[in-house]
Amino acid sequence: MSSSVHPTWEHTQSVLQRFILDKKILDHCRSTQEKAFYIAQRVHPKVALDVDLIRVGALLHDIGRARVHDITHGVVGGQILEEQGFPSSVIRIVERHVLGGFTASEAELVGLPRRNFLPTSQEERIVCVADKLGHSDWDGIQEPSKWSTKLQERFAGLRRHYGGGEPFETSMRRAEQYVAVLARLAL
Repeated sequence: MSSSVHPTWEHTQSVLQRFILDKKILDHCRSTQEKAFYIAQRVHPKVALDVDLIRVGALLHDIGRARVHDITHGVVGGQILEEQGFPSSVIRIVERHVLGGFTASEAELVGLPRRNFLPTSQEERIVCVADKLGHSDWDGIQEPSKWSTKLQERFAGLRRHYGGGEPFETSMRRAEQYVAVLARLAL
């Protein structure tokens, strides 16, 4: 059973490093955490946020890639974190960060358990967005007006690699909506 208390930053980092050995994934997780923290700092004056939750969830968002490299990595990551005693709030962030999330029926279509994987809290949405902007070689996070363009570039690459179609397109449109709202709040 998971705890309701946030883990310490040191414990979060040690769990990530124990499970993720690939330097590229580690760099992406760290970059996503930095970008999520930046977004949270910009948005926090306007919206109540749990910034510590955002930092922990963003750092651990791809921990499932220790075992799989497909659309199930969010669910697998949630299982890893549950085994490690992480709170459900962190587990939900990890499970719901893939693309723009999936409804229960969409989840079933893509091979996930039939349950809701839509990011519902602002913390979940911030990590979802930061993941899409979280490439360490991109430093445009300080310009919210460029977030949407970066997201489009990222999704174009995903379409080339994995193909498009439904429900992926619907999920990507959701992520575009999250980016638009957060970019307006961050201005």
